[in-house]
Amino acid sequence: MTIPHTLPEDYKTPLEMFYHWEALSPGKTWLRQPTAAGWRDYSWQEAGAQCRRVAAELRRMGLSDGDKVGIYAANSAHWIMADLAIMMAGMTSVPIYPTMPADKMRYVAEHSDMTAVFADSSVLPVEQLRNILPEGMPILALDDACAADADAGWSSIVESAEPLAGNPLRDRDDLWTIAYTSGTTGMPKGVMHSFATLPHSASEIHRISGADENARFFSYLPLAHIAERTVIDLHSLYTGASIGFNRSRESFADDLREIRPTFFFAVPRIWTNLKTGIVQQMGKQAWEQLIANPDGAHEVGRPILSAMGLDAVTFAFSGAAPIATDDIEAWHALGMPLYEGFGQSEFMSGTVNLPGHCRIGTVGRVLSDLTEMKLSEQGEILFRAPGNMLGYYKEPEKTAETIVDGWVHTGDKGAIDDEGYLRITGRVKEIFKTAKGKYVAPAPIENRFAANPHIDQLCLVGRGLPQTLLLVVLSPSAATVDRAELTATLEDQLDQANAALEAHERISHIIVCSEPWSIENGLLTHTLKILRDDVEAHLSPSIRQCVEGSLKGPVVWQ
Repeated sequence: MTIPHTLPEDYKTPLEMFYHWEALSPGKTWLRQPTAAGWRDYSWQEAGAQCRRVAAELRRMGLSDGDKVGIYAANSAHWIMADLAIMMAGMTSVPIYPTMPADKMRYVAEHSDMTAVFADSSVLPVEQLRNILPEGMPILALDDACAADADAGWSSIVESAEPLAGNPLRDRDDLWTIAYTSGTTGMPKGVMHSFATLPHSASEIHRISGADENARFFSYLPLAHIAERTVIDLHSLYTGASIGFNRSRESFADDLREIRPTFFFAVPRIWTNLKTGIVQQMGKQAWEQLIANPDGAHEVGRPILSAMGLDAVTFAFSGAAPIATDDIEAWHALGMPLYEGFGQSEFMSGTVNLPGHCRIGTVGRVLSDLTEMKLSEQGEILFRAPGNMLGYYKEPEKTAETIVDGWVHTGDKGAIDDEGYLRITGRVKEIFKTAKGKYVAPAPIENRFAANPHIDQLCLVGRGLPQTLLLVVLSPSAATVDRAELTATLEDQLDQANAALEAHERISHIIVCSEPWSIENGLLTHTLKILRDDVEAHLSPSIRQCVEGSLKGPVVWQ
């Protein structure tokens, strides 16, 4: 386990912060839940009253201090309240991704020693869920739609249970959550955080976001992901901000306009998709003219952002994956204060760009004075901060490999400039050697193509091959473009990239894949990370044909 830094004397746990807002602003809306009948608002006081009753029910069921309780549901006010009830009851939360395949769900439930699980009707029917989870595990329904098939329902508990008395607190060293990672190589690892690790990282975010009790957050990325849980869930507890939720992909635009967030977090794919929608609406030529004149773009951008529900944003954040520099520059031109940062499940006290201190192409500088960052002799990025994880649940050997002398070894390679800005250059284990005996880092080469609006997914391969090849999946917008035009665009981009690469890095072919890489076909993790080895194996026939020369042309369509 890590040796934690000394925490500030005024540090408060998430529970303490909840009680603070409950006492200070009892009637103020905290959570906004869309329903078929309209928006249902929960005040701090009402949320507290419901959570105390659900916490008491967990104790009545026979669960004890430290027991593990799962949450398997879509983002909602009840997800957040279930998390809070677990804290109040003295237990440890174990979020499960809604997209996690059945074998990994069962593994997480068994490996974490889960004793009960909260679930809703949005993912799987309760009876199907029972067939996946260990036999006899109690299921508590978060919504009424599945309450009849569950062992207990949130509404009935709130109506009948006696609440816990007072404001139960948790020790800072108590295990707060076990967050299971994607598992790109094998089964997921359970990242352990106490009430003083990840929550401490979240307690510092308001210094960069400027959020306060009048701020509005919008929650749509999975709360089981440590990033969403940190910058939305915990961030709200440390600022008093309200959270509005997204019902579905179809209602995203309407829900976003309803909430009009002041702080907005999205992964690069979302930023790219939103920009693509703007380009399609404006027309390519008008868009290019707009970006060519950034001084005048703000005037045009204001009504565009207003129509999207993003006009009130004072700080926007991109993380979890690299974002193309062209995308950041485009959003800045429109007037969106978008900044890139870096963190992992194992630590979130990472780096971030800030207004006035932004270097596009980097992930910024350290979040706070309590965060230390350095590079190993191999160029691996290391962090040491109070927010570092405790370790991996039941995996001391993997913990010892990742945390050395208190430093988290991120697995990412990077470079730090003279002013402390960090640039990610690739993954340590993703670097491969070609048949020429030369090493290639795929990430910087892939980033040369990331700004192409017609490319949705990409993966550079070349282990043991004479030259590298780029595998791409086209975006939905590409369907409106003639194939010959797309081929010419990709060939031109390939020529530009190869001109800037060393001989052993140059790409011989771009293979345009016939189907997207997805969770369903086993080529993405449940957190949408590309399973590189599996993608390469899946496309090995096409790769082999390119190497053998039987497929002509630098751009090959499957």
